[in-house]
Amino acid sequence: MTDPRGKVLLLLFLVSTYFSDGARVAAQGTSKHDESCPPVTTAPDFDLELYTSKRWFVHQQAPTQYVPVERNFCVYADYDVLEKKTFPWGYEVSVFNHAENKEGEEFGGPLCAFADDSNNLAKLKVAPCFLPKYLAGPYWVLAYDEKKGYALVSGGQPTIRREGGCTTGEGINDSGLWIFLRTQERNEALIKEARAVAKKFDIDLSVLNDVDHTNCNHNIESNT
Repeated sequence: MTDPRGKVLLLLFLVSTYFSDGARVAAQGTSKHDESCPPVTTAPDFDLELYTSKRWFVHQQAPTQYVPVERNFCVYADYDVLEKKTFPWGYEVSVFNHAENKEGEEFGGPLCAFADDSNNLAKLKVAPCFLPKYLAGPYWVLAYDEKKGYALVSGGQPTIRREGGCTTGEGINDSGLWIFLRTQERNEALIKEARAVAKKFDIDLSVLNDVDHTNCNHNIESNT
């Protein structure tokens, strides 16, 4: 039988590692926060059930600590609203992220999410499922058009002023910028439309890098 003390020690180690990494990155970025960055708004009339109904393919993204630019291949995300909240933390959405490097090595795995504001379901928070909610990081859907098939997602409010605009950090929490399409096939018009929305929010577009889907075989919708 597995020693329960080992499981507890492992959990404490993972929590402390996650928390210390996040605290370190946050501390590094604190001095760069700029109040001139305008507040962003989220997608109006956001339908979480519809948003999570199909796979999203990432076509542009900013580098983060967990997905550096070297892993900008075959990136996608699956979401599913859970029938029953997780125990003990009460997460509401299952998440599965997938990325690869140039050699085809796979990265990612399961995460959990919840709506941080019951009046605004486009403001979610995401974390490994074993972590309590207070350690989760923001995941805000700034723009979403199901008919066109695209979404613009930010890791919270951009607070760091750069030459090209404002951005989030590059750590674990409060980081990231993504352009999602429903299709694995690249659509330059939709990417341009999503980038235009980001520009209206004074978000620095230079942080976005292309994701290569040319040699991927993941065009399967997980929640149909």
